[in-house]
Amino acid sequence: MKQLFKTTIAIMLLAFAITSCNKDGDPITPPGPGAGDHPVLWSYDLGFGGMADVIPAIDNNNNVYFSMVSEDYTEVIAIGLDSDGNELWKNVLDGTITGKVMYTDGKVIVTTGYPTAIYCLNASSGNTEWSKNLTEEYDFQDNPSMAFANNKIYLLSYQFLYGFIVTYDLSGTELVVQEAKQGFNLSMYDNALFYHDLDSLYSYEDTGAGFSFSWKWAFPEMKNSRSLLTLYDIPVGDDGSIYIRDDAAIYIVSQSGQLTKTINLDASYYEGFVSNVAITNNGDMILGKGDLVKISNDGSTEWVTDINDGMIINPSFLSAPVISASGDMYDGQLFGLYSIKSNGTLNWRENAETGAGTEYGNLHPPVLTHDGNIIIVSSEQSVVRCFKGDGQGLATGGWPKPFGDYGNTSSK
Repeated sequence: MKQLFKTTIAIMLLAFAITSCNKDGDPITPPGPGAGDHPVLWSYDLGFGGMADVIPAIDNNNNVYFSMVSEDYTEVIAIGLDSDGNELWKNVLDGTITGKVMYTDGKVIVTTGYPTAIYCLNASSGNTEWSKNLTEEYDFQDNPSMAFANNKIYLLSYQFLYGFIVTYDLSGTELVVQEAKQGFNLSMYDNALFYHDLDSLYSYEDTGAGFSFSWKWAFPEMKNSRSLLTLYDIPVGDDGSIYIRDDAAIYIVSQSGQLTKTINLDASYYEGFVSNVAITNNGDMILGKGDLVKISNDGSTEWVTDINDGMIINPSFLSAPVISASGDMYDGQLFGLYSIKSNGTLNWRENAETGAGTEYGNLHPPVLTHDGNIIIVSSEQSVVRCFKGDGQGLATGGWPKPFGDYGNTSSK
């Protein structure tokens, strides 16, 4: 929905950027700090496009890995790029749906739907080391949720009305297949698995030989749509607390399944588009509602940015930002990239207003490399860009990006 909205107003925004003048007919003076300080270091032409947020995985050498569905929806294409944007490899896989990829220990893990499958690719060559067609083996449906912990790959999928948890080691040996509650958005903390089914949050314990059901926490009655719960994997704080957001509140649930805090959100948080939540290393929450908001762990609002001035070219902060080790935050927008300081003030912006151009198109959620540069896959424009960053990599605590860490493992 976010992407469709941004795409439909892109032409309007482009026209505005080119023709905007002040009352005397002179071009508007570019406001704000940072004009030209964070240029595009490299770009890569995908050769095909899409309509989805693509969150790449980054390895220790700042190589970039991701997967996308082809424009005719007939195949999945996994891609590896080196730290300078050179293509390392492409691998075409069966499937018409894909999601995040995971990187770990020299391997790139990709899942697909229709057929439901998992592929383990060699990160250097892109060659398939092993794969499993889960539709053929188990009649699994759709694209599975995925996490990595304890040197195991965890998959959550379903067969008709029955959910299943499946684990593999990195050599492709199947370890456990066990029926469980059906759901999606899998995250992990040590040996505990968390996911939900839009009605309840579930936890299972990995015992090594199988999975033991731990607890179920039923969501309170929601006032509006539950669709935002499917945005990204479930954030988990450094203490193991699980953060669940609906239209009306953020709920913090303990490792034992007890509701420890409810942070009520007023109507301004669900007008239009609703943000997921990022977690800082001290358990504070960052989310968007037009401007960015920081809510402390005790539930008080620490700050709300005043960057959204109502003009058409301005950040709308429809998603939670990526958080760097310095505490600075980054978010991609229509035609622009924005960085916010840890105190909620504008750090810098690169967009049409600062003379950075209108060619960026729809900039999706970014990721950071280890040396602090910023990678964004603009799927509609069929281009990957690397922007010069601030020299600070991803935060080492909290839940600083949609899938948690550089490798997209969705685990702590």
